[in-house]
Amino acid sequence: MDPILRHHYENLANGTAVKNEDGSVSTVFTVQVDIDGKPTLIPTVWDGRILSEEEAAQRALNSGIQWPTANSHEELRNYDVELHKQMQPMSQQEARRFLEMIKAGKRDNF
Repeated sequence: MDPILRHHYENLANGTAVKNEDGSVSTVFTVQVDIDGKPTLIPTVWDGRILSEEEAAQRALNSGIQWPTANSHEELRNYDVELHKQMQPMSQQEARRFLEMIKAGKRDNF
């Protein structure tokens, strides 16, 4: 599964999404940073908070996760748009079941 999608579903499953004033939730709020000279897509939502770009980059690096990269920021932006179309809203329980199904191989990986 794409690491950004996994982050989305894990935030839903763990109850660590950010609840916005309008009632919506933010689970990834992605930004693009250059890591080792490569455009890299990372989440800024961690532990129920939206972090600054600098804090998010440090968390992303410390996570050891291979975040999505591309040859250009434009290419990565297009990937991000398509990725967000795959993010399904669901309850905490549904997200937990979804991740369990992925782990058990009962559902196609993203």
